[in-house]
Amino acid sequence: MQWRASDFAVIGLLALLAAGTALLQNAERPQPLAQYDMQIRHVITQQIEAFRAERHATAFGLAAPELQDQFGTPDDFIAMVQAHYRPVYRAQNHDFLGAAKAIAAHREMRIQRVFITDDRGTAHQARYIMQKQPDGSWKIAGCYLLKSSELEI
Repeated sequence: MQWRASDFAVIGLLALLAAGTALLQNAERPQPLAQYDMQIRHVITQQIEAFRAERHATAFGLAAPELQDQFGTPDDFIAMVQAHYRPVYRAQNHDFLGAAKAIAAHREMRIQRVFITDDRGTAHQARYIMQKQPDGSWKIAGCYLLKSSELEI
């Protein structure tokens, strides 16, 4: 049997369609989160739940050592959170927006975007700065709230 140029064109087109279909199927599947992403999400969720339940020592314990040193006591930490991070302190719902992003200059730090709805039903976006500890755990090293006009989804 002799192959014609049109036969090769059809085979090439079929191969291209098969590859494209495989790429689309993989793109539609949610990619599994890295282990550190799951750990980061767990820490943030634990702190939000601790705020909600007024377990101040637990919430303080999830802060990075530098933050703990800066505020000294759970009471001082909670007073700052209540004064400046009310949406986080009174979060009713939260959703994570994508995987945590590495901070270029710091391999052991990541930024996790979180969509928060507070007790007034107002939407906020928080950017949590997460710091990997020497024991491999993650702690919250900071949080930045975006103004409603700056929200990204």
